[in-house]
Amino acid sequence: MAGRIPDQFIDELLARTDLTDVVSSRISLKKTGQNYSALCPFHNEKSPSFSLNPNKQFYYCFGCGAGGNAISFVMEHDHLDFVEAIEVLAKDAGMEVPREQGAPDRYEQNAELLKRLSESSTFFQRQLIEHPDKRKATDYLSKERGLSGQIAKVFGLGYAPSGWDNLLKAVGQRAEHQEQLFRGGMLIEKKDQAGHYYDRFRDRIIFPIRDSRGRVIGFGGRAFGDEKPKYLNSPETPVFQKSQELYGLFEAKQNTQQLDQIIVVEGYMDVIVLAQHGITNAVATLGTSVNSNHIRKLFKLVSKVILCFDGDKAGRSAAIRGLEASLPVMQDEKQVRFLFLPEGEDPDSLVRKEGKEVFNHRLEDAASLSHVLFEHARNQVTLADEEGEAQFARNAMGMIQQIPKELTFRSILIKQLSEQSGIDSETLGHTALPKNNPSHSVNSSANNTETEINNHFDQDQIFHHEDNFANDSYHPAYSAETYTGSNKQSGYKGRFSKRKNENTLPPAPSSLSKIKQASLCLLLHPHIAQQLDIPDPIINQANDEIKIFSKIWRYFTKNPKNNAGHLLGELVDNAIYFGIIDLLNHQDAINKQKISNSKQEVQDMVSTLERDLGLTNSKERLKNKGNESIKDTNSKQELRNLMDLIRQKKS
Repeated sequence: MAGRIPDQFIDELLARTDLTDVVSSRISLKKTGQNYSALCPFHNEKSPSFSLNPNKQFYYCFGCGAGGNAISFVMEHDHLDFVEAIEVLAKDAGMEVPREQGAPDRYEQNAELLKRLSESSTFFQRQLIEHPDKRKATDYLSKERGLSGQIAKVFGLGYAPSGWDNLLKAVGQRAEHQEQLFRGGMLIEKKDQAGHYYDRFRDRIIFPIRDSRGRVIGFGGRAFGDEKPKYLNSPETPVFQKSQELYGLFEAKQNTQQLDQIIVVEGYMDVIVLAQHGITNAVATLGTSVNSNHIRKLFKLVSKVILCFDGDKAGRSAAIRGLEASLPVMQDEKQVRFLFLPEGEDPDSLVRKEGKEVFNHRLEDAASLSHVLFEHARNQVTLADEEGEAQFARNAMGMIQQIPKELTFRSILIKQLSEQSGIDSETLGHTALPKNNPSHSVNSSANNTETEINNHFDQDQIFHHEDNFANDSYHPAYSAETYTGSNKQSGYKGRFSKRKNENTLPPAPSSLSKIKQASLCLLLHPHIAQQLDIPDPIINQANDEIKIFSKIWRYFTKNPKNNAGHLLGELVDNAIYFGIIDLLNHQDAINKQKISNSKQEVQDMVSTLERDLGLTNSKERLKNKGNESIKDTNSKQELRNLMDLIRQKKS
């Protein structure tokens, strides 16, 4: 059943699961007093900050803030969703997962079909070992492609021998099995004989395609020579939609210890050869371009996606399609980057030639989404004058406006576009493009672009303005749609306008919390960090704002001569990176830059946190003691102190 898992079962599962056993089967634990410690598996570190309490069945990392129970650990470590983690733990505990009544999902509806596909995969793998003509396949894999038997086993590679009915005879002995194989795309029905079939995959190397749970849902077959097609994929079936799946994703989750980024390449062999060279986090699309579904799916697993393309014209075109697919599903704490390989090279050939280390350096130098976006917008420009700049701005804004409005990343791109185009951010932010043409990147013609510019740009207004980013009075602009009437000819519901003679202001940004204000003080006055002493109980709190504050303070304590730019350049945590970007772009930044008492402001914030922390701890201690036990002198004094703290907080 596909219904909800009962809460009672989850409670029972946790009661029967020992977190220590779960964690120790995945990482190395060391006994430290009543608890266990380890190097945290969720971030890079040299000294143990991961702690496990066997009595409370809870883990916590003082370095990255990860924490939870057995379910959350399996989800994070094994890269599984909630239901998948429940199923793993239930299997280990010898329990069957019950489901409340509900409609079966497509996999449960097609359980027998999935079974036939699994049997087909086993058949193909067996042929690679046992078939009389296996040498043809093994020589191709080992001698021509340089693959080891071990990597072939990891990806479940197989061999479909020559002949029309090898799989049919092995797996489709019964009529219902033949029907299931046909529905799964493994058999083709004869044109002149209804109900009679022959094998789809013949004389090919076979690549099983697994879903994120490891179930075989389809296959790819590679010809040995110049036969057409060189690659043959399963057709769309009830369990396989190629636009939704990525080859190698299951293997990447299984074989990458710290999966924080994923590389998207173009072919099966690219994925496998990279994995053989130790780069296990690559996946490939299945005969389609990268789409928004792929990006959205990967963002659920990792914070960074690197799209890897050949450096030729076709690779550049594929990159633009990847760019367009990424924009609508971007998130503030996620990154999409682009790696263009030398012309004539693909990941398979390049990693063989250069090795893992050099290829990883290429990944580190991958171009940012903003770089590719602006470069593409510039490449569409046909005029080297003010009209060309207007065309560039429209091209770029056509893409930027596909990014969700609420994202800080969108505002940053508008700011960058302002700096490059000379058009102020407010004007760009008020741009309203036609809703029936969301792209404006690849298919827009120069003539259409020029017509739209003439209709909706006041040239004097755009090119003779005060540049908000070129003086000390800079305040970040805020994006807002401006609707100022309609233009029936072009179909616009709005137009570029600075709304002359109107006193309408952009919406005010939200005010900063005390912690964020202190963080901003440190960013703009890094020399004060060494003059501040921040207690460990504050630094170690699992609070996102405190994490950013702590990171800034620790960095400038060790590097007092560095500035915010140095810090951003060394950050690997995207959440902290974008959190700092938000602070530096806040309107309060200009005021914090000018204050002379920045140290005192940070100290006041720390004192407030200490007071609040002491208040909370006192409440908890007294609550645990109970009214009857507060009779000793120390408890009475603590109660008096607690009351004083409460009065101070109220005042």
